Amino acid sequence: MNAQNSSTRSLGLWIVLLLPVFAWAPAAYPGYWQTLQGFAPIFTTRYLSPISEIGTVADLWRGAGSAAFLLTNPLSQLGLAPTTSVRLMFILAVITGGVGIYLWLQPRFGDRAAGLAGLLYTLAPPLLNTIYVRGNLADAVVLALLPAVLAGTTLYRATRSPATIGLAVVALLWIWRTQAGLAVWISLIVLLYVLLVERDRLAALAVAVTAAAALLSLIPLWAIQGPPPAVFAAYFLDGYQILAGGGNPAQPFTLGFALLAFGIIAAWLLWRRRSRNEADLVTPLSLRRQQDMLLIFSISAAVVAVLLTLRISAPLWSITQADRLLTYPGQILLPVLPFLAAWAGSLPALLIPLQQRSYWAVLVTVPVLAAAPYLTPTFTQFPAPDVPVAVFGERADIVLLTATVDESTINGGGSAVLDVAWQPLQPITFDYNIFFQALRANPSGDGYDVVAQLDTQPLPDRPPTLWQPGEIFTATYTLNLPLDPAAVNLRYYYGFYDWRDGSRLPLNSGDDKVILYGE
Repeated sequence: MNAQNSSTRSLGLWIVLLLPVFAWAPAAYPGYWQTLQGFAPIFTTRYLSPISEIGTVADLWRGAGSAAFLLTNPLSQLGLAPTTSVRLMFILAVITGGVGIYLWLQPRFGDRAAGLAGLLYTLAPPLLNTIYVRGNLADAVVLALLPAVLAGTTLYRATRSPATIGLAVVALLWIWRTQAGLAVWISLIVLLYVLLVERDRLAALAVAVTAAAALLSLIPLWAIQGPPPAVFAAYFLDGYQILAGGGNPAQPFTLGFALLAFGIIAAWLLWRRRSRNEADLVTPLSLRRQQDMLLIFSISAAVVAVLLTLRISAPLWSITQADRLLTYPGQILLPVLPFLAAWAGSLPALLIPLQQRSYWAVLVTVPVLAAAPYLTPTFTQFPAPDVPVAVFGERADIVLLTATVDESTINGGGSAVLDVAWQPLQPITFDYNIFFQALRANPSGDGYDVVAQLDTQPLPDRPPTLWQPGEIFTATYTLNLPLDPAAVNLRYYYGFYDWRDGSRLPLNSGDDKVILYGE
């Protein structure tokens, strides 16, 4: 009987451990899915740098720091394929985030509400779209660590255990080294939370000192700044987009049905409870006050964050230059996602009958069903290369995944067949042509002469302006050669150019073409 009662009391924890399988199951499928960041996280797994720079824009604030790959690199060194290592990290981020939410909220809300909040967190569209639409491993790691910061500061207030505040400090430092732009917002929000909700000066001091130390540690990297990966102002939301379902690649930031519906009901129950006579309440007065403070803070933080994603807030971002910290306005929803989950998941704590098994079973079913539109990523079986051949554009517009030239001899002449695969990572605003040239060293030895060339659209039936970020394209181009390639050492140039003026799309290395050699 005691074991059964214990199992019943921890039912919320079991839900957090088991039902998020719906959130991470797609990440366990073979292959990799089509995302806005393409294979960039996979490239970086093997070649760590302070700020990720392979297939992406290296930038201190917006870019992925080395701590995002702190676990993927050892997994790869142990023999796992980089793709597998990255997929495992996404899975771990989901599980860790849900458990962290449970540990944070269980002392105040109880097992059932904490379990519901943890489930809402793992199935929240902002988290799912971070994984399956944006493919951003750094942001996913941040979402895994943020609940640990909150849990550590909350448990420290109750236990005064150095281990709990140590957990918060380590997790916050990890966040700063993972995604510095988000870390600024997270540090501010956590500091306000500790001061206003926990009202713990020692915990607040620990958070402030940790954030300051982390910021100072980044000073040697301040020179690592690049152009914006996307036009920030183009991604502000209209009000209805917060309610929209599905993972729209152009606007992947939405709250979804479960968070909004449960949040609205919870806000009404909170207002209703606060307007009632305290003697009629089942929840003890001291615990009720703690719950109310947390919920009021959560609602306030969520409302402010939502307003900052809307078009009306554009002047504020521009004036404060806060847009320098993030790639999209919608990223501001990520630091407040735990508070959104706490707000929506508080239903069983605000209305005790909802803790009965029948009602609670309905509550945990709704997030699973509501998450279905966000759990259908487009998979590709194209294997990710160790590193890309080249990256075109300062914003990592097009990643050249593979490129091989096969030479053959035909009746004193020959041919060169180029097989390429590429992946756009940004919307392409112009229908570039490609050039494919064969060159030989000139007799004077001071340069190369073009002996054959091809200029054409990359794909006859799919101009670049119709390419979707993350799609993988393959093509074959044949160049007729006026000489025997076996008798002459030829080199080949490949790239994209503007057919109106002949200007070439630059590589992020500073060159304007890819140099290839025949096989």
